[in-house]
Amino acid sequence: MLARWLRCLTFFNLALTVGWCLWAWPRSPWLALIGVVIGVLSGKLWLGLQFLTMVAFKKGKGLACPAPAQVLHAWSQETKESARQFMWQMPWAEWAAPDHVPDSANGQRGVVLVHGWMCNRAVWTQALEQLRAQNIPCIAVSLPLLLHRIETARPTLDAALRRMHAATGVAPLVMAHSMGGLVVRDWLRSVSADPGDRAHLPGDVLTIGSPHHGSLLAHCVLGANVEQMRPRSEWLQALEHDEAQPGSAFSNVRWHCAFADCDNVVFPESTSQLAGAQPHLIAGYAHVQMLTSPQLWDVARALLVRAQR
Repeated sequence: MLARWLRCLTFFNLALTVGWCLWAWPRSPWLALIGVVIGVLSGKLWLGLQFLTMVAFKKGKGLACPAPAQVLHAWSQETKESARQFMWQMPWAEWAAPDHVPDSANGQRGVVLVHGWMCNRAVWTQALEQLRAQNIPCIAVSLPLLLHRIETARPTLDAALRRMHAATGVAPLVMAHSMGGLVVRDWLRSVSADPGDRAHLPGDVLTIGSPHHGSLLAHCVLGANVEQMRPRSEWLQALEHDEAQPGSAFSNVRWHCAFADCDNVVFPESTSQLAGAQPHLIAGYAHVQMLTSPQLWDVARALLVRAQR
């Protein structure tokens, strides 16, 4: 779904660039060149605006801010990573790295990878390759979400968790980036109290830059799932209410929250954390860039090893 949309967007941008050049070049080659440069840099400028908003918000609230050099470095790296993901991997290589669930997986803890807003499973391409190289069972979902409500993702996530549990017999580790953390939390409240229905519950969930308490930038975009991610939305309040009920599936999971001080989408850091969860600061990293952090994968490996003991 998203891959097709991104491909169409790519062709539209190419057509727009060609049309601009055909119109502007006869008038002034410099005018044509300036337009192309602005188009090429538009993504970087949009990300830069996000970083400026993050810094301004933190300063306005009297919160600690990363050093300017850290912010500039995170901006540069986020630009590169976003270009790789949104211009190549997600539109053209969604299934380049397949799931890895070997026949010998019984008794071995696997990983289920859940992407965030306006993404698909391709954001986990490098992770899937590394996990496969280590013969660790891994499944990355592509959620049927574009502008749909978060609840739409429940069947896809449920099927992946059941498949992993059937293959390994071990409660999996779930790693969820950005909105993916809310997808996991929403799925958990759909699980009944029947022990048979809870056999495939994850043992640990590691969320990565997830807007557990909403994202301020969600006010800048339209869409049903975006509205759900706005701070103090009715949906978030209902989610917290359901999770607080005695015996909820949410309370049967060990939570770990990775967050970054240079996150340009989910800020301040407190909005990425859940009460009672183990916090993991990924210093100097931006929102999508966090997925490449060696520190993040050290945490994941530790959780996988702990489950084997």
